Amino acid sequence: MDHLTIIDEAAKYVKHKLFDFQEGGHDWLHTYRVWQTTKSLAIHTKCNKTVAELGALFHDIADAKFTNGDETIAIKLTENWLQQEKLEKNIISAVLHIVKHVSWRKQYKYDALNYPELAIVQDADRLDAIGAIGIARAFSYGGFAKRPIIVPASEANQLNGIEDTISHFYEKLLHIKDSLHTEHARALAHERHEFMLQFLNQIHKEVSYVYF
Repeated sequence: MDHLTIIDEAAKYVKHKLFDFQEGGHDWLHTYRVWQTTKSLAIHTKCNKTVAELGALFHDIADAKFTNGDETIAIKLTENWLQQEKLEKNIISAVLHIVKHVSWRKQYKYDALNYPELAIVQDADRLDAIGAIGIARAFSYGGFAKRPIIVPASEANQLNGIEDTISHFYEKLLHIKDSLHTEHARALAHERHEFMLQFLNQIHKEVSYVYF
C-alpha cells in the first residue's frame, strides 16, 4: 500500500475514534493539527514520512488521562490497526515507539538524530500545547477536570492539592520552547512562547487587585 493511501486510511480511522471526543483539547482537531504540523516539520528534517505521519495520527488515540491511567489501550489500538493493514514490522515498531514515548509526562530521553520521526511528532504535539491554541487547550482541559482558573497563594491550602490552570503554564508550558528538537519547530515556538508570556502578564494584572 502506498504512502498516501495508508495515511488516508489511518486518518479516517482516527477521525472516527476521536471526532466526538469528550474534551476539546485532545479531540480529532488536535490530532489533525499535530498531523499537519508534522508534515510541515518533516519537510525540513530527513525522516521516514510514513512513520512520522502515522505517529502523529495515532499519538493521542487513547490518552491515558482519559482511560483511568491505562497506557496499554493506545498501544493495542495502534498495533491492531497497523497489523490489520499489513504494514511492515519495522514500520509498526517505529510507530509504536512514537506512541509509547511522545508524551511530556514520560520525559523520555533519546538522541533526536537516531529517532527523527519521534522528534518531529513530539515537537508538533508540543507546539500545539503553546501559543494561543495552547492557552485554549489548557483551559479546555482545566474546565473538563474542574480546575479553578487562578488561585492566590493565600487560598491554595483550601484546594486540597487541586491545581489551578495557571499553574500548568509555569510547571510545563513555559518550558516547552527549550525542549524542542528540530530547528524549524524552535523557530515556530518563539512567537507562541512570547504570546503566552503576554497572556500571563495580562491575567495577573487583571486579578491582582482582587487576590494579591
